[in-house]
Amino acid sequence: MIIWFLFGAMCMLILLFLAAYWKFMQLNSVAKNAWQQLENNLKNRAELIPTLALSAAAFDELDRAFIEKLNHLKEACRQTVDLPQRVTQEEQVTQAFKKVFTAAQNHPELQTNEVFQRLQQNVIKAEAKVQRSKRKYNSAARDFNIITSIIPLNLIAILFELSPYEYFDFGVSLQKPAESALPPSPEK
Repeated sequence: MIIWFLFGAMCMLILLFLAAYWKFMQLNSVAKNAWQQLENNLKNRAELIPTLALSAAAFDELDRAFIEKLNHLKEACRQTVDLPQRVTQEEQVTQAFKKVFTAAQNHPELQTNEVFQRLQQNVIKAEAKVQRSKRKYNSAARDFNIITSIIPLNLIAILFELSPYEYFDFGVSLQKPAESALPPSPEK
């Protein structure tokens, strides 16, 4: 009778171990997929930088150094692999977009320029996708990090060398502008 009890207890432990491992792998997969989606959205947003640089060249308010910085931002974003550096680079992209759109406010002729209006809408859509992807990634990272911090489950994480994910810090973003102002106050 004791043998059957020990056998049943061992089977339950094995099943619990397998269920915990499956949950780790599921959450890890969700976090990796969310990171890939975030990276794709960041790359799509970076593709708008050359067009933005061309638009910025038309504004007297923006100096030559800013336009050169814009041209280097796209390549810098691609080469950065460290998450804190990546967050800083992406923050610079958002600030560059804001600076160009703020300078565009001094040019009323752009209100009717179809190309600039399309660029503005594309940037706003790309920024919104990036913000949604950041939230999705941070949520997936949080879920994974929570399960790796639970005492008996963290032993499984250590056993399979699963480390917690870093969060992608939020910075300012562009929102859909009001008709009279470009861009409105930043969102956190």
